[in-house]
Amino acid sequence: MPNIDLILHAKLNPEQFAAATDIASEVLTLACAGSGKSRTLAYRIAWLIADREADPESIVAFTFTEKAADSIKLRVSQALTASGLDPNFLGRMFIGTIHSFCQYILGDIDARYRQFEILDENRLKLFLIENYPALNLHGLRSRARGNAYFETIAGAAQTWNLYNEELLSQVDVATYDAELGDFIAALKELLLEREFLDFSFMQRLAVEAMQSGNATAVVSRIQHLLVDEYQDINPIQDELIRQLHSSGGSLLVVGDDDQSIYGWRGADVTRIQTFQNRFPGTSTHTIGTNYRSTELIVRSADAMAHAELGANRIVKNPSAKPSSEPSEFRNLWFDDRTDEANWVAQTIQSLIGARYVEDGGRVRGLTPSDFAILMRSTRQPEPNGHPPRHVAYTNALSAREVPFTLEAGGSLFDRPQVAVMRSAFELLRSGTPDRTKLSDFFSSEVQSAFSAADFNKLASVFSSWGRMIHAPITPGQPRRRVYPQNLVFDLLEAVGLAQSDFNDAVVQDLGVFSRIIQDVETVFPSVDSTGRFTSILNFLSVVAEKGYDTSSSEVLNRPNAVTVSTVHKMKGLEFPVVFVVDVEANRFPKSRSGYSGWIPAPLLRASLDRGAYQSTRDEEARLFYTALTRAERYLYVTGSAQVPGGKRAFRASPFAGHLSDPNISTDPAAPLASNGCAQQQQRIEAVNFPTSFSDIKYYLRCPKDYQFRKVFGFSPAIPDLFGFGSTVHASIGKLHQEFENSVPTVADAERIAKENFNLKHVLPSRNPDTNPGPFERAKARATNLVRDYVDRFASDFAQSRQLEARFEIPAEGTVVSGAIDLMIEEDEQGNLVDACVVDFKTMEGGDDPAANNELEWTELALQVQLYAKAAVDILENVTEAGFVHLLKDGQRVEVPITDIALDAAISNIEWAVAGIVAQDFPMRPSRGKCDACDFKKICPMQPGNFSGRIAPPALHTPGQPGRKIVACFDDFDEHFAGL
Repeated sequence: MPNIDLILHAKLNPEQFAAATDIASEVLTLACAGSGKSRTLAYRIAWLIADREADPESIVAFTFTEKAADSIKLRVSQALTASGLDPNFLGRMFIGTIHSFCQYILGDIDARYRQFEILDENRLKLFLIENYPALNLHGLRSRARGNAYFETIAGAAQTWNLYNEELLSQVDVATYDAELGDFIAALKELLLEREFLDFSFMQRLAVEAMQSGNATAVVSRIQHLLVDEYQDINPIQDELIRQLHSSGGSLLVVGDDDQSIYGWRGADVTRIQTFQNRFPGTSTHTIGTNYRSTELIVRSADAMAHAELGANRIVKNPSAKPSSEPSEFRNLWFDDRTDEANWVAQTIQSLIGARYVEDGGRVRGLTPSDFAILMRSTRQPEPNGHPPRHVAYTNALSAREVPFTLEAGGSLFDRPQVAVMRSAFELLRSGTPDRTKLSDFFSSEVQSAFSAADFNKLASVFSSWGRMIHAPITPGQPRRRVYPQNLVFDLLEAVGLAQSDFNDAVVQDLGVFSRIIQDVETVFPSVDSTGRFTSILNFLSVVAEKGYDTSSSEVLNRPNAVTVSTVHKMKGLEFPVVFVVDVEANRFPKSRSGYSGWIPAPLLRASLDRGAYQSTRDEEARLFYTALTRAERYLYVTGSAQVPGGKRAFRASPFAGHLSDPNISTDPAAPLASNGCAQQQQRIEAVNFPTSFSDIKYYLRCPKDYQFRKVFGFSPAIPDLFGFGSTVHASIGKLHQEFENSVPTVADAERIAKENFNLKHVLPSRNPDTNPGPFERAKARATNLVRDYVDRFASDFAQSRQLEARFEIPAEGTVVSGAIDLMIEEDEQGNLVDACVVDFKTMEGGDDPAANNELEWTELALQVQLYAKAAVDILENVTEAGFVHLLKDGQRVEVPITDIALDAAISNIEWAVAGIVAQDFPMRPSRGKCDACDFKKICPMQPGNFSGRIAPPALHTPGQPGRKIVACFDDFDEHFAGL
């Protein structure tokens, strides 16, 4: 094996090397912007395995977002390979967010948690809307201001998050405020009853499990903990880290107090600033060489941070890697916002196609995705009712036909096509609109946004959906299943999306609207009444006003368009060209604001004293520093005296006033720095790499399916009995947890299946005994499946035990993640004797399952083969077989997992990844495939060819002939025309 120190010296600079190889129990690494902290973390993991002989299962690394985790996983895979180590060690460690780790812990404790639905911030608010009466939220309305209903929803959501993230006692809250205490208790009970977890509750349950000793098996394995973005942790995350480190081992934290920008939601910058005080033996390193930005940007940003923060920051003295490539930095002030916006848009238009040399030497022309317009706030309306702050800039881009995306922070509904969708939903508020009203809507809004729209098709959509939504409720009858995602696709079909030639940014924003409706469907079992549909419309109206909260991980999936965003959404990202705009006093920095939450202030005293849940000048300065350091070579800071609707002139921001280096230009008329032109090519890093088998599966079926789903973000409509397979799978997992060393009876199987059964979109009958409905029939079927499994496969319990194991499979250009169901056989001493992969499916095989084409054997076999490869790596080559277990008729079909079969599986993965990276998304239609496609109503279904690529090798499948090519080649009709 190569000498690990020599490898690390070749891959890391001296600062990075010192941090990566520190043997202290606690290591604080201060990482300046663009200093290569991900590389440092990756090579520390390789060093822990190679030099310290660490068990990969003892390593846990926390990242701030899932996309950051994906990036570090790929770097770790590369670092392991470069160090002469098996990259498949990656599958035996945990790299991901704290949220996903907590979900893993809970599932390990109780398999029932594996079927819980996870609520993000938006979905939590929708859950509160859906359960407004049950939670007695009306009683909290007196605390709200403005729009009382939605202020109540927002206040209740914040209260719940603070209660969990500050680890408060419900009794203490109730002592100060009985009404608020009752709400917290009711919400906790309802979430558990309905099987939902939000991020804050998930973390609290995991921490409480650790504190009570219920997670000892997981915690005891962890000997090396690495925490990225440590400056952004909140109190509950700090306690989780403390619990995980309590058993000893090493703790390395990486962060930068200058980039702590989430104090308004509870992040505690003092944790990184006082780390050495809390851990007296801490070894401290600073990695200060910025490989991202120019020396002028680095020097100026640091000077600004020093001038504003002074003793409230840790001194790091960053430097920049020298470069001779063209660059510039301007700090500009305009008389009027229109002049500022036009200058920004014109500069972008002029720089598109400019020659740009990447660090690796690749020469390309800049594309729209290389530009970002960053603002303190994009959603805030201008004075006196004028449109939001971003509008001047997006209008200027539109006038020059420069594509842009607002997903990252502006109001989604400023896009006319998305506004039409919201308006169409609104027309159904009280029933079906008459023909005159619909005709007015068609001529005034639809035709200008969708030139291919068909009025008659649109009329049919409104007629049928008006009947479905507003049908009278029949007492005693089960609720109807009315899913609004179907309305989205019906509308898009009627307005002719398939026949439209929109740029990717427009289609992606329509995809975000689809995701909003998916969030609704996650929480609302159905919208089968006027009242329930009205709740959705009211939610959309607030979304239209304030914008939709999308995560920075979604921003990575950006099209070839200029990003218009808040600074907060761009944390962790970088762009060749950045415009920090709307930089005026009292706007950036914004005026200080105090705590306005409902949790009694005395319970939050420690957090409030450090500035949490407030807007402070220090945090505003750190936000501005973060904005500046997103830029690689071109940085423009702009502001204007007069804004739309303003009655008085603004002064320049004091932050901009600190940018006083003589090399910073203040002349908007100066020629742009450039070194000629080159062919436009998007940066590969802007592509959303696939990271799960499901992602790969969609591409291998039809690349256009992948593009609609993963690039544009459209969500499929909810199928009947959605979640049935998950609840059966969780029941089987629960059986194996309860009967780890014994065989359950049929009665045990029935009990667990009934206790565990949950379907969120099929509600129980009002009279289940006398009038059972779809829910009761599905429950009976699930019980039968679990009972029959125990009856027919008792040997799974008598001779072995089930284990759900996470895995990471490195492939060319990506790391594919997932979870495996393993059957493990051990001897009396607990040593591993044998193992096999069993993929449980709630399917029926028929007389000859291997010949049953309805089972999509390429997908089933590929999944088992990937799992088998991961199992071989995790269990050190004892895995001997892989099976698909068809629960409906109790058949277990063996899948080939020979070396040649596994090599073919990996080759298919790498072939798909290469196509996704190259953005090669041809349509590969066929009658049967398109009839069953989730996106058939918005797809042109026009056959297309891959860009000079031949088919990947045939996969090894059960039965004869035993080889089959993937569906995008095998199930393809070049003469098929879907329209």
